[in-house]
Amino acid sequence: MAANNLSSPIAMLPPELMPDIFSVVARTAEWRRATLRLSQVSQGFRRTVLDMSLLFTHADWDHWALPLLDLWCRRARAQLSTFNLSCWALHNLSTGKDPERQALLESLSRRWGALDLGICFLTDDEGDVISLVERLLQCDCPALHTLCLRKEGLRKATTIRLQLDCLPSLRALHLSAVVPIFSTSPVSVAELAYHCEDTEDWLRCLDVVTSCHLIQRLIIGKRGFTEFAGHPIEFPATRVVLPSLTRIELLGS
Repeated sequence: MAANNLSSPIAMLPPELMPDIFSVVARTAEWRRATLRLSQVSQGFRRTVLDMSLLFTHADWDHWALPLLDLWCRRARAQLSTFNLSCWALHNLSTGKDPERQALLESLSRRWGALDLGICFLTDDEGDVISLVERLLQCDCPALHTLCLRKEGLRKATTIRLQLDCLPSLRALHLSAVVPIFSTSPVSVAELAYHCEDTEDWLRCLDVVTSCHLIQRLIIGKRGFTEFAGHPIEFPATRVVLPSLTRIELLGS
């Protein structure tokens, strides 16, 4: 290969320069995967890539086998990572089908930087799924700054209890058809995004906004706005005081 040729520009790259190059191009998950493929170019590239813990902060918890997940997450070392679990992956954990995967996930809780959980209910497992989510959010996760809870399928909102003393660093809370019950006032939350489809959930959304009264950024999404084009949709009159708010976004579809 050209990289093994001493006259190749790749082979002549100073080792201390390569991490800077990879850091520039590895800005998204797609580019990180492409950068990992570069580890096959040369031994120098391989050493550099495997030593860059930043490249291993996103793993595929839905599809990868447990040994690969374990190895990948160990490569991330102390880096805060993003953990995404689809509703199907979460359902499997709630039924006890994959205890080793759940144990690994919980063992990494101190490195949770962002946690994105898809929630859906199959047959009569609603209580099991909610219990699992609440258990996960009671893990020791002092660095978790972004939490996304998304309900799939039937969109009527689901209630989930959040023990905020377990989430001391929480700054961004993104909710889709999920209504949290806070153990204490969520004063650390600076960004709140709330998406709902059921008009009945609108009042519950306002309760969440009122609870997060120190937010700086507010994003509200309500599907179905265009169904009544030309006819304004009336929402219950209410008033919320948000003294720290600097940006508000209203989304519809």
